[in-house]
Amino acid sequence: MHSSANHFLEPILSTEGMKAADMRTIEELGIPGRQLMENAGRAACDFIEARFGLMKNRNVIVFAGKGNNGGDGLVVARILAERGTHVTVVTLAFGENATPDTASNLQTLKSVENVENIPYKGMDEVHDLPTADLIVDALLGIGVEGELREPVSSLCSWINTQDAPIVAMDVPTGLNSDSGEAAENAVSAAYTVAMAALKTGHLLSEGPLHSGPIDVAEIGIPDDVIREEAIAFRAADAWITATLPRRAHNAHKYSAGRVLAVVGSRMFTGAAVLSTSASYRMGAGAVVCCTPRSAQSAIDAHVAEVMVAAQEESDAGTLAITSYDDILSRLPQADTVLIGCGLGRSAETARLVQALLRRVEVPAVVDADGLNALADHMDTLPEISNGQLVLTPHMGEFMRLVGDESIDTTNPLEFVKMYAMKWNVTLVLKGMPSVVGTPDGRAFVGPPGNPALATAGTGDVLAGSIAGLLAQGLLPEDATLCALHVGTAATEQYAATKGVSSMMASDLLSAIPMVLNLRFSS
Repeated sequence: MHSSANHFLEPILSTEGMKAADMRTIEELGIPGRQLMENAGRAACDFIEARFGLMKNRNVIVFAGKGNNGGDGLVVARILAERGTHVTVVTLAFGENATPDTASNLQTLKSVENVENIPYKGMDEVHDLPTADLIVDALLGIGVEGELREPVSSLCSWINTQDAPIVAMDVPTGLNSDSGEAAENAVSAAYTVAMAALKTGHLLSEGPLHSGPIDVAEIGIPDDVIREEAIAFRAADAWITATLPRRAHNAHKYSAGRVLAVVGSRMFTGAAVLSTSASYRMGAGAVVCCTPRSAQSAIDAHVAEVMVAAQEESDAGTLAITSYDDILSRLPQADTVLIGCGLGRSAETARLVQALLRRVEVPAVVDADGLNALADHMDTLPEISNGQLVLTPHMGEFMRLVGDESIDTTNPLEFVKMYAMKWNVTLVLKGMPSVVGTPDGRAFVGPPGNPALATAGTGDVLAGSIAGLLAQGLLPEDATLCALHVGTAATEQYAATKGVSSMMASDLLSAIPMVLNLRFSS
């Protein structure tokens, strides 16, 4: 991990980790919970006015629950009212049923002008509320599981029908702060103000759909406490920029990084073209492609820069086991190996993959049919990996590798970390978003996914991109995170001016150089 830029890694907390960070701050550092609540509400107000302009003389409705999340909302109501906003508070807190800090803020609110406080008695009063310029959702915070109970479910349903933008405090009500699963009627916020740190539920499953853009508010919990309690991290653009390799002024094609790509077949020449091209686009200096003879002309026609080492092939048009010696002889000249893209599922080729991986001594990326070749041999992986393999399965391929389709997939961070350690690999579970686990038990969440990526071949571009970065000396997890971010940025670059559904994987190859220059150059 690129240590000098690690402060650009954003911590992501589970519900348990957030509660622990909160408690440590209160008990070990002596910062009262009421002060943290005050800081949270004030930070949310600052965000609201930075995003929507001064709220003086505008109408805001705050929905506040009886827990600490509701207390945050009561602070928002008080501060906005003090700034001249007309605030209506619908609260489920009546003093005796609320947490102490929330009850205290409820009492303070009663003496503030410009606030109409409405203790919830039924939906009739809610239907008669004035038209709002903004709605603040502070009904429920972290730790909520399952479906919403009444009256919260009806309140959320009403909130979602309003035209006013919704700002959620910490997490939208009804969103599981760990899994990102959303209950029926869960609030769909225009924006979310996350307290102290991102939560896993913001980023996984339905979280992005309900959270909207997220602003992380500093509320007084020390950064080192948050990082110690983090379950995962997410790389900011600044981290990617600082980590991407820079080519030396006196570099030549071999010093810039050499990729040996064992990819392609008679049927899947495109996978070989996309993956090897991506390695070049990410900065590799030389790419040698070991592919069946029948695939050579297609690769030569599309990527003139790739040096094709045509190999003997099986009757199915895949790499034959007899190509083993020639490929093996090329390993010492490689800085990294890419294996799997478009190889096909021939049993003979699978044996070749298994044999080659036992001899690879440099970092390597295993994708697609390379993963299928490993599916029944995962028990040998910890011995041969040496912590240098990067596996890039989607969920279906991951299930085949595990050999157990009944495993709980609701918390991908946990099982990706577990299997990355078990297999001694960097494991990339591709998805929306992708999740990365490392051999030493760390986890990372990739950038938000983009629907334009839902097209054949984007996985080949990702695998080739990782290989290109590995060849230049990046650590497996660093190469993986950089490739994910650059690929997503390239997708966004394309989608900004063209139809999302029109993108092909090859479009990424022309967008990558643009984002490397515009977004990630130092």
